[in-house]
Amino acid sequence: MIRVLFACRPQIFEVPGGDTVQLLKMQQYLKTSTDVDVTISPDPSAINRNNFDLVHAFNLFDIDSLEPQVAAAKQCGLPVLLTTNYWNPLEFFFETSHSLFHQIARSLLPHQFLFNRYCRQKRNRMQSELERQRKVLEAASLILPNSVGEGCELQRDFGLPSEKVSVVYNAVDFDDIAAADAESFTAEYGMKDFVLCVGRFEERKNQLGVIKALAGLNAPLVFIGGVPPYQRPYFEACQKAARRIPKVLFLAGLPQKSVFSAMKAAKAHVLGSWWENTGLVSLEAAVCGCNVVSTNRSPWQEYFADDAWIINPADPASIRQAVEAAVNSPVSNALAERIRERFTWSHAATDLAKAYQRILEKQI
Repeated sequence: MIRVLFACRPQIFEVPGGDTVQLLKMQQYLKTSTDVDVTISPDPSAINRNNFDLVHAFNLFDIDSLEPQVAAAKQCGLPVLLTTNYWNPLEFFFETSHSLFHQIARSLLPHQFLFNRYCRQKRNRMQSELERQRKVLEAASLILPNSVGEGCELQRDFGLPSEKVSVVYNAVDFDDIAAADAESFTAEYGMKDFVLCVGRFEERKNQLGVIKALAGLNAPLVFIGGVPPYQRPYFEACQKAARRIPKVLFLAGLPQKSVFSAMKAAKAHVLGSWWENTGLVSLEAAVCGCNVVSTNRSPWQEYFADDAWIINPADPASIRQAVEAAVNSPVSNALAERIRERFTWSHAATDLAKAYQRILEKQI
C-alpha cells in the first residue's frame, strides 16, 4: 500500500472548481483501482513520514499554499510530485488589465508592440513569484501536467527538463454522468436545447466576453457557477451585459448531478476562457451529448482533436460564429467516444500509481 497526501489549496471545498473534482476523483479511483491510499489536506503540519510515503501537491499558481507544503515534505524526507494546473497567464493579465494608462495605450499603440512591452514589464514585476514557483518545481521529484501542451508551457517558462515531466490526462466519470437525466433540469427551469457555460465567475473564464459576443442570440443562454467574493463586481458586469440577450439564466453553483442534467438538456457548451490547462467541463459536456465550443488557449488538440469548435477569446466574432455553428449542427458522438477510450479516471489512476511507484523505487 502506497500512502499519499494530496496537498491542496485551503478553499478546495469552500470554493470548488475543476481541481476539486480532480482531487476527489483521483482519490476515489486510486482507492478502487490501485494499491494507493489518499488523504486530502491543505495543512502542511499534516505532512509526516510516519503516515505518508510521498506528497502529491497541486496548483503552481497558489504558491503561498504550495511553498510551505513542499518545504514540509522535504523537511520530512518525503518525495513530492506536483500537478501544476499551469498555463502562461500573461495574455490574460494583459487583456483584463484595469489600468487607465493601459487602456489609453491600447487605443494608441499597435497591439503586438504593447503586448510585448507589457509582458517584459509584468515579468519584471513578477520576478519574486516566478522564482518561488521555479524553486518549487526544482524541489519536486516529478511534474505531472494534464497535457503535453502544459508540459511544454512549463519547459518554456521555467526551463524544466523534459525527463522530469510525466503527463497524466484529466478525465470524466461516466457513471456519475449516466445517473443524470435531462428531464429533471427541463422540468425545473423550462429550458431545453440552450447554450450552456459552466464555471466559476471570474475574469479568467471570460464569461463577460462570451456574453458580449452573443448579444441578441436567439438560443437561450444558461450560466452555472459560483461567485467568489472578490469577483462580485465581475459577476454584476456579466448580469448587466446579459440584458442584450433575449433569454438568459444565471444559476449559482449546483450539485454535480444537476450540472450533468443541465448538460444533457443543452445543445452546446461554450468555454471561452483566457486559458485552460484542460477544460474539464468541456469533456463532461461532450459525454453528456453537447456540441463543444472551447478556447484555443488550451491543449485542445490533445483532448478534442477535430471534434469541437475552437474559438479565440480575444475575437468576439469567432465566439459568436462557433456558438451559432454548434447550435445549428447535429450532435456527434465522435468526441464522447474519444473521451470514453482515452480519458477515464481509471486510466488516470493507473498512470498516477505508476508515477508514485517509480519515484518511490528511486528513493530506495
